[in-house]
Amino acid sequence: MGAVYNSLERQKLDTPKCHPNTRVAVIQRIIDWILGKIAFASLILWLYGAAGAGKSTIAHSLAEICDREGLLLATFFFWKSAMERNSVDCLVSTIAYQAARAIPAMRPLIEQAIDFDPEIFHHTVDAQLNKLIIKPIEQLHSTGFNFRNCPFVIIIDGLDECQGYLVQSGLIKSLVTAFLGSPLRIRILIASRPEVYLQATFNSSSIESHLSRLALSDEYSSYQDIYQFLQDSFETVRQEHPLASYIPPSWPGPKILRELTQRSSGQFIFASTTVKYVCGDPCELPTRRLDVIRQLWPPRGEEDLPYAEVNALYNYVLSKVRGIERVKQVLGFLVTLNPDRPYGIHAIESTDMMDKFLFWTPGETQACLSQLASVIKCDAGGKIRILHASLQDFLCDPSRSHQFYLCRESVLSNIALLGLRHLSLNQIDITEKGAPLQIP
Repeated sequence: MGAVYNSLERQKLDTPKCHPNTRVAVIQRIIDWILGKIAFASLILWLYGAAGAGKSTIAHSLAEICDREGLLLATFFFWKSAMERNSVDCLVSTIAYQAARAIPAMRPLIEQAIDFDPEIFHHTVDAQLNKLIIKPIEQLHSTGFNFRNCPFVIIIDGLDECQGYLVQSGLIKSLVTAFLGSPLRIRILIASRPEVYLQATFNSSSIESHLSRLALSDEYSSYQDIYQFLQDSFETVRQEHPLASYIPPSWPGPKILRELTQRSSGQFIFASTTVKYVCGDPCELPTRRLDVIRQLWPPRGEEDLPYAEVNALYNYVLSKVRGIERVKQVLGFLVTLNPDRPYGIHAIESTDMMDKFLFWTPGETQACLSQLASVIKCDAGGKIRILHASLQDFLCDPSRSHQFYLCRESVLSNIALLGLRHLSLNQIDITEKGAPLQIP
């Protein structure tokens, strides 16, 4: 443990000019908790803050540090718009796989548990944690396996993006039940928004005594980090953009960087969306696209509203879309149907699936979403991913999105009509040699 501790301490000494409330300072405080310098008895540290405040940035950075120092047991990053990452279905299997890599002696014991019960991944989270993680640890301990004194860390980011508040609360309780008293010293970092139901869970008597909290809203100033992010990102644009030879070497300069940082209001999402928009079209000069962003201002009367600058940016991006009603139809499916999957409907997670369900010509969804590269990503296989949960919040709030507002009831009605059309066609195909079933 001494070698790991000294290595982490050296990382602190390498950043003497760091502002006390920057990302590095927050990570240093979390490392102090991991090493037991503060809140030694706390199994869980809850890192919470508003959307876009930098929780994921901190979680990713911490994962890299812990992995480099041999402290990382496992990570899981929930993502609302990704079907395999918006539920707990794959959580324990992911942790087990990564744990077997972090502690190779666990691998045969985990494999043995799976061979003994091939249906284990269909059991409850509690049962999976017990059989795939806890029992292998206890078995190793009983054989005299030399667990080191320094802890292992499990990092869970975006818990609020997991389906269902009861599932989220249940997962917290399952983690406490499973890892409390483990012979292997475990620390669990959970990052999320401070949703009311999560606060209630963490405030419960069975959890609170094993918990530490770190609120970004109170203890974290992201401005310096956002400035650095913008500076690094624009340097990359100057070097790698297809029109890089036409970009002045001093662009955009400290004054504009400070302006954009101030307008971010501490929200990483404004900065990241700005960068994605600026470099999003290889046929347009980034300098001109940045000028467009700088001229955007929230509508009169909305300047002081939360996320006012993000709202203005999202509204502008959507205002430039051609065929907005068709684009809204796709967005409606992504933000209304996929996160919840109501009534047992399978998620529509690729452009091909979307084309088929909407009765569109193949490629039409891809063409629609290509206009929204700064907020939505489509990979080479056509898989769709909304880049930040704040887009859903924006689209589903009429006071923020105005003409781009997506009414959940209207979207679900449209889904139902399309579903009936598919059902009717399938029944006609199935019974084409007989009388088709009539649907009222």
